Amino acid sequence: MSTPQRTDLEASLQELECHFTWDFKKDEIKDLDNISEKLLDRVKFFHSRYHSTYFNILAFISHLEGQNETALEFLRKAEHVLRDEKPFLEKHLLVTYGNYAWVYYHIGNLSEVNTYLGKVEDICRSIPRSSRYSANLPIVYGEKAWTLLKLGARYYPSSKESFQKALHGDPDNLSLNSGYAVVLYRLEGFRRRKVKTESSEAVKQLRKVLRLEPNNSEAMVFLALKLQWYRKEESRKLVENALRVSPDVPQVTRYVAKYFRAEGDIDKSLEILKKAVELAPRSSFLHHQIGLCYKQELAKMKINEQQVPLDEKMAKMAECIHYFKKSVEIKPSNLHAKVNLAEAYGENRQLEEAEKIYTDVLEDPFLGVSDKQYTLNNYALFLLFKKKNEPSAICHFKAAYEIQLRTSSRVQAGKKLKQIAKQRLKTNTGDSEAYEIFSFVYMQDGQKKKAMEYSLKAKQFSSFNAEDLSALCDEKLNI
Repeated sequence: MSTPQRTDLEASLQELECHFTWDFKKDEIKDLDNISEKLLDRVKFFHSRYHSTYFNILAFISHLEGQNETALEFLRKAEHVLRDEKPFLEKHLLVTYGNYAWVYYHIGNLSEVNTYLGKVEDICRSIPRSSRYSANLPIVYGEKAWTLLKLGARYYPSSKESFQKALHGDPDNLSLNSGYAVVLYRLEGFRRRKVKTESSEAVKQLRKVLRLEPNNSEAMVFLALKLQWYRKEESRKLVENALRVSPDVPQVTRYVAKYFRAEGDIDKSLEILKKAVELAPRSSFLHHQIGLCYKQELAKMKINEQQVPLDEKMAKMAECIHYFKKSVEIKPSNLHAKVNLAEAYGENRQLEEAEKIYTDVLEDPFLGVSDKQYTLNNYALFLLFKKKNEPSAICHFKAAYEIQLRTSSRVQAGKKLKQIAKQRLKTNTGDSEAYEIFSFVYMQDGQKKKAMEYSLKAKQFSSFNAEDLSALCDEKLNI
């Protein structure tokens, strides 16, 4: 094929609506292997209506990993599932055919590229207001939305938007409503301040899913977790029903276990989680949840420390570290598992291992703002209580507090800064840095008059000024 013809072919491929044209970048997608394993687990345990979507994503991931023949195998599986659907319509194959064309293009089989471009063109010709190689259909928006949801948290806002577009054209579609509920649940979960039930988009959507599909156990358990502290009786019934409907589906039982852990029933939670991890041994989430159970048990032991034998406490600590470490090994991007592992190392006096985790996380160029705030605050706590390095802890608390997100991490950072300042002034009423800390907190809160009052006091007692303090923090934070 001549260069001009190849250029025309590439232009045609770019007109397709499929995974290869949705602007996903390999270096922005974390833990490809882990995503693949989770999708294969979902194929094993979830309704076949989702399988073609999962197979298309698996095909794209296989291509990203340089395995184009494997990608073709997954596309054949996707096509087979779609053709078995009742009712089957050719337009359901638009995304799959687009992916076929791209994979064959990368293999170098240009004859097959043209074949699949022709198939897409034939389908689009029968759809009103479509272009030559694409059509704005709910099923296309839905495939894009599910893919965005499964490829990682950075894509969740775009996933929400795509689900909304899809549902606009097909408001009662089970798959679309289920996916939309999941992404709303995830997005609300990122808000470190709890969303009230009555104002929760996720709660409203989860209820809609259960009206459309009363036996959707995943929706049951998500709704139970949203209602847990507000409507106890309803949430408990939802959990019981989820267990009844899906007693052996790890993607459901893991959240049931999370529910019982929050209720303080650690034994019940561990029983469910250990059964689930046998079914899905490569689940980072399950290992993390087991680690959290042991962490909670350790916290109880700490309250009654004199009554707990040391060897029993050490055994729990070893279990805790083991499961957090396994969770991180399976999914290196699991931030909460990493921070929990660092905390466990800190409790076990493995300070170097803990500090390395914190510094590695904070050096990640893809670390989100909320995650950065969370990590800075936890690192500051480690520095304050485990390393007894108050100056460095102050700098990291400040860095967390400077991030203007209303979260529990920010609240805790501000509280700790004030506690440190008050304690220092009890010891020395002329402690300039204590006044500077108060000035900083009030300035961040927009209380400029109070901030200036404390700043003047800081300068009155200080042999060096606020700029020097700021420079010191910059050095400690390595900004």
